[in-house]
Amino acid sequence: MASSVPITEDDVFEADIELGEYEASDPFELSEAADRMLKQEVNGGDDRQGERIRLRYNREGDAILTATQYVGVVSLRDGPTIQIRPKAAGTNLLYLLRYAHNTTATTFESQTPFRQGQTFLDALGALYEAELRRVLSRGLQTDYRRMSGSEQRLRGRINIQRQIQRQPPTPTAFECTYDELTHDTIVNRSILYATSILLGIVSDSTISRSLRQHQQLLRRRITLTPVTLEEVKSIQLNRLSEHYEDVLRLARLVIENSFIGELEAGSSASFAMLVNMNTVFENAVERAIRTTLSEYEGWRVEPQEKTQSLLTAGKHKMTLKPDVTVYDEAETVRLTGDAKWKTSTPSNADFYQMTSYMLARDSPGMLFYPDCQGDNETQAQVADQYTLTVAELPTAVDVGSYEEFIQNLEQNVQSLLQSILAST
Repeated sequence: MASSVPITEDDVFEADIELGEYEASDPFELSEAADRMLKQEVNGGDDRQGERIRLRYNREGDAILTATQYVGVVSLRDGPTIQIRPKAAGTNLLYLLRYAHNTTATTFESQTPFRQGQTFLDALGALYEAELRRVLSRGLQTDYRRMSGSEQRLRGRINIQRQIQRQPPTPTAFECTYDELTHDTIVNRSILYATSILLGIVSDSTISRSLRQHQQLLRRRITLTPVTLEEVKSIQLNRLSEHYEDVLRLARLVIENSFIGELEAGSSASFAMLVNMNTVFENAVERAIRTTLSEYEGWRVEPQEKTQSLLTAGKHKMTLKPDVTVYDEAETVRLTGDAKWKTSTPSNADFYQMTSYMLARDSPGMLFYPDCQGDNETQAQVADQYTLTVAELPTAVDVGSYEEFIQNLEQNVQSLLQSILAST
């Protein structure tokens, strides 16, 4: 997806269509411009990994949309605004998001209210607001920026060529080049831009009000301008700016997953921000496994590690990339794991994929699903040798705090790992 969205001061939106993950809409009339945007821009692009929102038409010519694992908001050209809510996190969406992105905010629970029924983008906005507040309390980063201009007094060094071109023989000003200490840096522009994006898409008035206050404070010192994902990736933090690490990670998530299309004559504004919940879940699973295995000396976890050790028909090698691979101190693969953010029962494709990983790594395997009330939990044997465990993690468990959420999640993963490793 492109990384540019409207910078707006408008009030928060109201969705015309609300869907849960994998839910389908009622039939409705869809304009040609909205159809084109959905097909070419929301579901298209170089980073496309399947349709983000599935589109089909019934016999009457009305459109039917079906959500996937992507959650967020899409405002189509001359069409409806669609909001997709995650279901498998229950009321713990904010906790899951915080854990998956390893942010360290300690103030959001008491100062940033988050209630049942709020959206993924409200959860992201609440967490971002807490991290931004923490950065503002620590102080904004400053840096030197090269400046050029006409000055009444000599400053820095004279630009001889411009002095000759712009000033008369008896000069009244000096054409200078100098370094100025400023808050208007790329890292501060990035967090201001992400703040402005979130202001246009959160639906909770309390979060929106806090973000607007931060935006107004930042705009006194920082230029509000679009920032590209490449610019965010190029930012290097140092000892004096390391307190930006968490908010910058979230700002990158916002900028990377936001989009605005070219506006056509007579059409309404259009934008989208869709985040892959499967990626969020993968990050959470990897972190929980890594934390559990930190007690095992010499063991390590490799995320998304590629291998080409499985041959297909015709002797062609197949590239495999499980979400996590666990190695012991002897560099033996002890477990291969994959995370699936689904509320339905495992598909044959899930089992085939996991079997391929296990045979390629000569190891047991584990499929991790979110909370499905135990419907997916099972065990099977692959090639009469390796155990395949299908497990559910307590993403929707009723907890009273973030610490309790972490404890439940990590204890669950620890128990699963100990069980599977003890049998190998």
